[in-house]
Amino acid sequence: MLGEFYMASFYRNENLKKCLLIVLWGVTLFAIGFGIQFYRGLGQKFDAVQNIPINEVKLDTVADGTYEGEYTFETISAKVTVIVKDNEIKKITLDEFETDKGEAAADIVDTIVSDQSVMVDDVTKATDSSRVIKLAVLNALGQ
Repeated sequence: MLGEFYMASFYRNENLKKCLLIVLWGVTLFAIGFGIQFYRGLGQKFDAVQNIPINEVKLDTVADGTYEGEYTFETISAKVTVIVKDNEIKKITLDEFETDKGEAAADIVDTIVSDQSVMVDDVTKATDSSRVIKLAVLNALGQ
């Protein structure tokens, strides 16, 4: 009789262990699936900045002066000061720049000044950050 009690108790514990293991696996798979979907969604959200149109700067409509502009997209932000004289961009200062891993994009301001255009190529591996800087320049110039 006592042996039967131990055997029944043993089998109940084995079933409980199996149930807990199945639940644990289910929660783990759900967490992994959620993490993958979240990461994919985050990547798509960041890439959305690539869909914002950037048009050429019309410097003939910009009066001489110093202009400030900023642009923020998710965790990337840029604040610039643009100096315009005689229908030319004389200088762009990147006053504030926050990015996750696109620090190299800061060099794009020199290219914009030398080409007198925001239609320059984005910095490789810093495309989102490059776009944010260009959009800040456009905002500064009211375009």
